[in-house]
Amino acid sequence: MTVNAIIKSTLDPFGDEVQAGEYIGKADRYYTFNYSIIGGDFGDDAPGHERYIVQVHFICPRTFNSVAQIQQTKQRLYAAGFTWPNVTNASDADGQHIVFECETAEEANVDGNGID
Repeated sequence: MTVNAIIKSTLDPFGDEVQAGEYIGKADRYYTFNYSIIGGDFGDDAPGHERYIVQVHFICPRTFNSVAQIQQTKQRLYAAGFTWPNVTNASDADGQHIVFECETAEEANVDGNGID
């Protein structure tokens, strides 16, 4: 399963929309996510693993009580195999914006097998 699919299936049970990259829907509560990929565990100039540095963004109205959902989001991401998320409150006058930062890793596919 891809990192995108893991994140989506992890957050889908909340019932909010979940999209990679920019959100283009009309919901007032939603998740978006992005990540950087960094090679690691190098041998013979090739990475053995790839580290995914993930940001998940939860956007909701200022009036929404997000305390329980923030805690459950951390728990769900951790249970899905990510590191325990760091949480940053990036809210402003337009609404709540909670950023969860975590990591995961997978074996690097340096020989190109499985690439479409």
